[in-house]
Amino acid sequence: MSMKRIWIAGLLMGGALLSSCTPMVAGSGAVATGMVAERRGAGDYVEDNWAAWKIRSKYIRSDLVKVGNINVSVYQGRVLLTGAAASEEEIAEAIDLAKRTRGITEVSSEIKVQSETAKEIANDVWISTHVKAKLFSSDEVRGIDIHVETTKGVVYLTGQAQTLDERNKAIELAQRVKGVQEVVSYILVDGKAIPVSNEYSRQPE
Repeated sequence: MSMKRIWIAGLLMGGALLSSCTPMVAGSGAVATGMVAERRGAGDYVEDNWAAWKIRSKYIRSDLVKVGNINVSVYQGRVLLTGAAASEEEIAEAIDLAKRTRGITEVSSEIKVQSETAKEIANDVWISTHVKAKLFSSDEVRGIDIHVETTKGVVYLTGQAQTLDERNKAIELAQRVKGVQEVVSYILVDGKAIPVSNEYSRQPE
């Protein structure tokens, strides 16, 4: 592993420690101490984490995918890929490997052909940490069920809300964090994918 990747890994771990009270989405590198309290349940939590691990393992073995640049989030069998790639071929390979993973029912990709500097990565960690803090401090959002990934100032929310109002409030809270360029919601409402009004956020493509 290069010194740059070691430094980035340490930085990401530091961000996780800053938000140690915040369970993160499957595959994000943190262990959720409150997984039983999540709406998806302990069984789904374990299955999602196992699926995310399998996808990451495939990326490690791939000659094309740079695993350190791609974030893998899994919620109830649905995969969201975010981050940076060197080429469209790398993106296609990442998506294909995820689709061919047992237990995965759907794959959405927000990976872009772009590069990230160490400063941008540090800023993304800062943003994710502060978005999580806002979600957990709100009485209108069950923060344990909303998971956050950030790439170049774009915040991606996954997880589950009980109502549209709760989903929209989570988006609104994320938009209030300094440095957030855009919020993209993949939050399920009571287990179903419901389009997001442009008033709150761009709809996933």
